[in-house]
Amino acid sequence: MTKEDSQKPPKFEDALERLEELVEELESGNLALEETIAKFEEGQGLLRTCTELLGQAEQKVKAVLERSDGSLAAEDFTTEDGDE
Repeated sequence: MTKEDSQKPPKFEDALERLEELVEELESGNLALEETIAKFEEGQGLLRTCTELLGQAEQKVKAVLERSDGSLAAEDFTTEDGDE
């Protein structure tokens, strides 16, 4: 990994995948205390990143839904199953 790569914000999918890995490792209970704390801190950073990326995505969707008169046509997002 180059220095430039480490400065790029991670993709949402990559951050979420790493967060899921960390959760599995933490739930295993096989880590030393210091390693547990380090992984927890990394997870908190990834959680913050995912939250920010989701917020940005929400803003983009709202911008796309903006009507020609400038009003917002925001609607609740539902899946094909009808779940929110």
